[in-house]
Amino acid sequence: MEFIVTLLAGIPFPAPPTPVGWVVLVLLLAALIFVLIRQRANTQMSWGLFIILFVLIPVTTLFIGLRFTSASARPLPDLPADAPGSALMIFSAIPWLLGGGMLGPLPAALLGAFAGLIRGAWDSYSLFSIVELAFLAVCFSFTTRQRYRTRAYTLLRQPLFGALLLIPIHALFYVLSALFTQWGVDATPITARLDFALSNLGVITLAFGGEMLMGGLFAQLISIAFPARWGSKQALQPSPGEKSLESRFLFAVGAFILMLLLTLLIGDWVVAGRAARELLEDRLSSAGESASQSVPFFLETGQNLAVQLASDPRLLEATDDELRSIIGSRIQAVPYFDQFIVLDANNKDILAIYPPVDSTTFRLYPDEDSGIFLATNGVLTQIYSIPPTNTEESARVSFMVAIVDSTGQVERILIGRTSLESNPLTLPLIDSLNNMNDLGGAGMLLNEKNQMLYHSDTTQSLSTYNGQQGSEAFFYDDTAPDGTREMVYYQPVFGRPWAIVLKVPAQRAQQIALNIAMPLAVMIIVLAVIAMISLRVGLRVVTGSLQSLATEANRIAQGQLDHPLQVKGEDEVAQLRRAFEQMRSSLQSRLEEINRLLQVSQGVASSLEMQDAVKPVLEAILSTGANSVRVALSPEVLPDTYVELPSRFALGDAGELYAHFDEQILQLAQSQQKIVLPNLTRSREIDLDPTKPQPLALLAVALRHENRYYGVVWAGYEQPRKFSDSDVRFVTTLAGQAALAIANAHLFLNVEASRRQLEAILNSTPDPVLVTDHRNRLLLANFAAAAALGPNVDDDARSRVETEKVIKLKPLVNLLQSTTSEKQSAEIVLADKRTYLATASPVMVEGKQIGRVCIMRDVTYFKELDTMKSEFVATVSHDLRSPLTLMRGYATMLDSAGELNEQQHGYVKKIITGVENMSRLVNNLLDLGRIEIGVGLQVENVTVLDVIERVTSALHLQAMQKNISLQLELAKDMPHAIEADQALLHQAVYNLVENGIKYTPENGSVIIRTVSDPNHLTFVVKDSGIGIPPEDLPRLFEKFYRGKQREARAQPGSGLGLAIVHSIAESHSGKVWVESEIGKGSAFYLQIPLAQPK
Repeated sequence: MEFIVTLLAGIPFPAPPTPVGWVVLVLLLAALIFVLIRQRANTQMSWGLFIILFVLIPVTTLFIGLRFTSASARPLPDLPADAPGSALMIFSAIPWLLGGGMLGPLPAALLGAFAGLIRGAWDSYSLFSIVELAFLAVCFSFTTRQRYRTRAYTLLRQPLFGALLLIPIHALFYVLSALFTQWGVDATPITARLDFALSNLGVITLAFGGEMLMGGLFAQLISIAFPARWGSKQALQPSPGEKSLESRFLFAVGAFILMLLLTLLIGDWVVAGRAARELLEDRLSSAGESASQSVPFFLETGQNLAVQLASDPRLLEATDDELRSIIGSRIQAVPYFDQFIVLDANNKDILAIYPPVDSTTFRLYPDEDSGIFLATNGVLTQIYSIPPTNTEESARVSFMVAIVDSTGQVERILIGRTSLESNPLTLPLIDSLNNMNDLGGAGMLLNEKNQMLYHSDTTQSLSTYNGQQGSEAFFYDDTAPDGTREMVYYQPVFGRPWAIVLKVPAQRAQQIALNIAMPLAVMIIVLAVIAMISLRVGLRVVTGSLQSLATEANRIAQGQLDHPLQVKGEDEVAQLRRAFEQMRSSLQSRLEEINRLLQVSQGVASSLEMQDAVKPVLEAILSTGANSVRVALSPEVLPDTYVELPSRFALGDAGELYAHFDEQILQLAQSQQKIVLPNLTRSREIDLDPTKPQPLALLAVALRHENRYYGVVWAGYEQPRKFSDSDVRFVTTLAGQAALAIANAHLFLNVEASRRQLEAILNSTPDPVLVTDHRNRLLLANFAAAAALGPNVDDDARSRVETEKVIKLKPLVNLLQSTTSEKQSAEIVLADKRTYLATASPVMVEGKQIGRVCIMRDVTYFKELDTMKSEFVATVSHDLRSPLTLMRGYATMLDSAGELNEQQHGYVKKIITGVENMSRLVNNLLDLGRIEIGVGLQVENVTVLDVIERVTSALHLQAMQKNISLQLELAKDMPHAIEADQALLHQAVYNLVENGIKYTPENGSVIIRTVSDPNHLTFVVKDSGIGIPPEDLPRLFEKFYRGKQREARAQPGSGLGLAIVHSIAESHSGKVWVESEIGKGSAFYLQIPLAQPK
């Protein structure tokens, strides 16, 4: 592995496809276009981002990377270049991966095609890279932008996982590219391409995997940092496996078949490759062993022949023609050597040579020359390899033997030369080595110096062998000079330092493996296709049946139960159809039963009359085949009224004929919920009267509701009948409806009787009575109310009309529509000048107000008496004012008439005090009368603080006399002024504070507080006095009323002060109330509107 800065250091070489490769490339391009058309709606184009990524592609693709090298990696066949695709450009995948996730399939395809063009020129050397990277970008875009909701698809949307899934797809594209790309000038065999692809696949996959890992991690970080820009934002949808059983099964089984197919194909290829290699190895080892075994025989034979000739004594004495004749005859006698040479051992002169050659041009080879020296020094036999006579022949072997005399001295040297190609003993060896040419390989015979004595390629003779060596035979893989992989077999020669080397191109093994694996692979693929087709057809049959079953189920779901299912066969689907048909039939009967029950329920609910309520039940039971259906009610059910109510109801042809059974069945049903008698003649539960008609089968169910027994409903049948569970369940359900109807009718009769009694009571009441509900609708009005308010009131009450539409008197409407939980009263003056005191109280149920009831009492007479009393008091008060003034005047003048003694002074003081008390009473009476008739109400903006200061100033001395603390607590948001009569408001506040001081013991406290809200101002006068008993509170603001407490009555007063405050509050549209606790004091509240109504 080496670091590379840029790919631009290499030479761009975009190799074109082979003729078949062009067809494959066009098909891949068509498939890519088809996929882009299908995914066109998933594109989210952003030109700015697209241009940025487009510009980044050359930078990230051509710069900063690593190049992997491996012993198994091979260069391009016949081209001196690096293994294509072995460069890991670290950032090259980032632009088109980001385009796939953020822009969609089409922009990603364009970015991938541009990146593939650059990689195809400088790295993979193939035009297939353009389509490959475009297709991979589209695949990544689909995986990250799909919106299927299952867990597998959710994992697939993760950029890192989607990027890593592209690695096996790239491996497939790489094999296709290697098979169909034209590298070099000559057409490279497909087996060589296949061997090249498989040899480099590991390195290429590792390099591409590194790019996907870096790009996937970067895309994962971008998807987390910018989730709004990443992927599609469409709603999640069901996956194909969720929408179709066929798709789900095909995906699962198809994936299994595909894995099995790949496993079988890979296993087939591996087994075939191993078998092919073993076959080649067997052939090479057999040829090598055969060749190696012939070498020792060849050498020993040559050496023995040379020694035999050298032992001929004539060779020591013969010269010239005689010597030439001796060695020539030996060559002719034994066709082993092709040349003999006899030399003088001392001066190396040539004594004889056969066949004859020009002695002036003849020379010994260096090995032979050095061998003469060895021969004279005791090495009597030697073997050397010498070059061929011409370049088209193989090397020759020289056998050197010393010729010694009787004393053992070396006198002459015999050299016998033989050619490997012409020697009869080496013909099997030469044939074995030449046979490697048939396999496209080569065979070599090496000597001890690793020189090639023989090579199947004669141009390589005596060249040096640079491959691996060893003392044992072995195989190894090597790379040929043209870049192809080859298998080498090294076989050492036993007993000699020679060796046999056989080489065969690896493509030959691939070809044999292909020949072995192809039929089985084709058979596997065909069987897999047939299996998929059969599976799909079989699934279509099953899913077709299920779809038709789903259609029938939809009919059932839509209520179309009159369409029976066709059941054929006995398989699981047929059993399911049969179950659905049984369900349809059962559901149809059940729905018919429910429909009858619904009709009965509607009939029961449509009336509260007992006879009309039970009639639908009787009709439904009669439809089961009974000839008599009866309902017998218990006497305790009917209310005790002056009107006699029916207790027996019957229906059917024999409805009244079986009436004599009512009492017996009524008594039995009181202790038994169900009475089922399939054959009445065999029953002992019922006494039969042979003189009267009787049914032969009987079914009775007790009528019970909320543990109360109401009676029995029973059906009689003309013939014996075996009652099924559904029959009993149906009648029991109807009996429950009948029991509910009778219970409702019973309640209705009781309520109706009570209502009539209440109506009679209310109508006999002379006071008008009005009742409203929680929605302020008039529910009830008695005759007195109709007489007082109009004859339409009673009719409107029955129609539940809104109160304000019936009653036109505003005070009465306000009283009836009030939401307070307290009792309220108001005086109502009718159009005929009659006055009523209306008192309304809430109707409470479980703590909630459900309406109001109002009783109106005619107080016209009492009102007239009160008016007469007020006029009398006013007249008397007015007439008493002048005499009281005179009495006070004359009483004060007594001192001027003469001196009075102390007793006389006391009498005068008492007279004046009595006159002042009488004057104060008269003034109060006059003020009260003026307020009640509404005379002199002067409305103006009154300063609140001024009123309070005037009151406190006037009463400060009185409070000091009792040592009472007079405190002010004014609200921060208190308004500056309000609309009111200043004099009356002052008097009201004055009376409240004066009362507080009056009824508070010494050393107590009186607090004057103001509370404001958006519409009112409330004066609160709180004292620490004696308190007021609860029984005095309702009448506290009445005229002349004083409490019953001894402490209260001990204080002087007329009982008009609080009545004046009450009248002032009402005249200002306000109100006054009190809260008190005995022994702790009282708090009086005077609420005045901020603005008086116009």
